[in-house]
Amino acid sequence: MAYGDKGRIVRDLQAILSGGYCTRWHANADLAHIRETLAEHHARVAQIILALHPAPSLALINAALHHDAGEPSVGDVPWPVKRDNPELAKALKGAEDAELRRIGCYVELAPDDAAWLKLADRLAAIMHVKHVAIHMLGRDDWQSDWLAALDMAAAMGLTDRVESLMFGEP
Repeated sequence: MAYGDKGRIVRDLQAILSGGYCTRWHANADLAHIRETLAEHHARVAQIILALHPAPSLALINAALHHDAGEPSVGDVPWPVKRDNPELAKALKGAEDAELRRIGCYVELAPDDAAWLKLADRLAAIMHVKHVAIHMLGRDDWQSDWLAALDMAAAMGLTDRVESLMFGEP
């Protein structure tokens, strides 16, 4: 993050706010017609963290609210492409991190916070699909993502809370 006079964080607020209108899922034929903006996604990720985490750090909430803010400049390459092409994923992450630094949104997370962000990001995607295209959750790729999220939740001792969040059980 860049700091200005008096130690205040300097952010490119125009880039952050206008980038929030970018639409996710543009390369997914089943979801491209259903609008979800980056701002909506960021809010959902933060809401999931606040619902599950007993005491989230300010850095984690900050990262949740801005983690994809570099995508309007770099592009949003679909998850399956990144999953299947780790070299490309690494290069894209570097470009996104550089853009996050440029606009004042880069957050260096502790490993525990990074795990929380990854889980919440995945859960937000699954929850979005659950609400707008539930039929997709039966597909092998979404089943695999759900199982991966459950594995992450189990490693964090959150299985019951995540299942409750996703299925609305008390």
